Amino acid sequence: MKDSHRFHGGGFCDPVSRREFLKGAAALGVSAAAWPGLAGAGAPREVNIGVLYPTSGSQARFGQMCANAVQMAIDDVNKAGGIKSLGGAKLKPIYADIQSDPGVTRNQAERLMATGNLTAATGSYVSTYTLVATEVAERYKIPYITGSIANKLTERGFKFTFQVSPKATMFGEMQMEFAAKLAGKGKRVAVAFEDTDYGTSTSKGLIEGAKKAGFEIAMAEPYVAKFTDATPLVNKIKAAKPELFFPVSYITDALLIIRTMKQLNVNTGVIAGGAGYLIPDFYKDLGKDAEYVFSVGSWNYDVNCPEVPAISAAYQKRFGEFLMEHAGEAYVMIWVLADALERSASADPTKVRDALAKTNLTKGPGSVMPGCRVEFDDTGWNKWVHPVMTQWQKGELRTVYPASDSRVKPIWPVPAWDKR
Repeated sequence: MKDSHRFHGGGFCDPVSRREFLKGAAALGVSAAAWPGLAGAGAPREVNIGVLYPTSGSQARFGQMCANAVQMAIDDVNKAGGIKSLGGAKLKPIYADIQSDPGVTRNQAERLMATGNLTAATGSYVSTYTLVATEVAERYKIPYITGSIANKLTERGFKFTFQVSPKATMFGEMQMEFAAKLAGKGKRVAVAFEDTDYGTSTSKGLIEGAKKAGFEIAMAEPYVAKFTDATPLVNKIKAAKPELFFPVSYITDALLIIRTMKQLNVNTGVIAGGAGYLIPDFYKDLGKDAEYVFSVGSWNYDVNCPEVPAISAAYQKRFGEFLMEHAGEAYVMIWVLADALERSASADPTKVRDALAKTNLTKGPGSVMPGCRVEFDDTGWNKWVHPVMTQWQKGELRTVYPASDSRVKPIWPVPAWDKR
């Protein structure tokens, strides 16, 4: 990606590049001043928001999409008049590339929160990184809004962490609920998951959900994330003879698993655990081999909330691809924060935190998580949200379940590889 993007209006024009992330982080000590002026009776002209995503390293693709969505949301908030209760103050993103590394995440979070004069922060994408960043935010008493899914995020008694997304264990339960309705109970199922916080926590929900749904668990197998040969894993799947397969993996592993399943002629319905199965690259790389693959997600670009079509169309036009799961959440989170700023009429982190705790959005861009409502419980979790099921149909990722969130129906049964 070329670093040819202009600096504009306190933020970066699309797309937000890695160079710009690094520049924003490096400038904190000298040019990211707290409040570069006053508007009216002591109101800041700008409200600094820390944005922490991996825009280099193994998760760079996901982080870049999220950063693009954040910038679009900030532009939309600012174009709509900014924070009116603060005299029209504009949101100013302070970007940091966390480089797909927990240690770097901690260092960048410390730097941003110690020297960035932040009102709030958002981001992380991977739960492992977010667990680190939110610990730092809690110490500095800076509210942190995330779309990461680890249950632990809002089970630590923290007061400054807010989670808009479904919890990890909900995903497995949703997959099994959907599978039971789709294929019927009593089926043999196989589960494979990467050995990370994300994979382990998600697999627990899968296994518990399978038991509740009356499925026979023929296999439940962890694997080392970012492996280079899926043949041993897929051979185990083949030997287990499942009628349904539930993988939990990021994009590189996801592509390798599906390709190997085709090579070894493993014909089973795939109901994936999100991440790599939900981004444009999945279909770009696999083509028609991606057809009919199901996946659970925390959001999708066609989820059935009134405001979503316009948001998704704007992102598609600006960035040339659909608004994927975590990028959609990133967009929503900026509007949730803008709402809290508006209600608090303050850039003070503690006052904004208190306003976030009282959030109850039922319309507008800040409400468009599945369920079309954002309201945090006492732990900081959005208590109205739930996962959705998606399926690749004719080159498009469509929401197919629950019915209240979907606009199309699932295609089942899935044809064998030689019939596609």
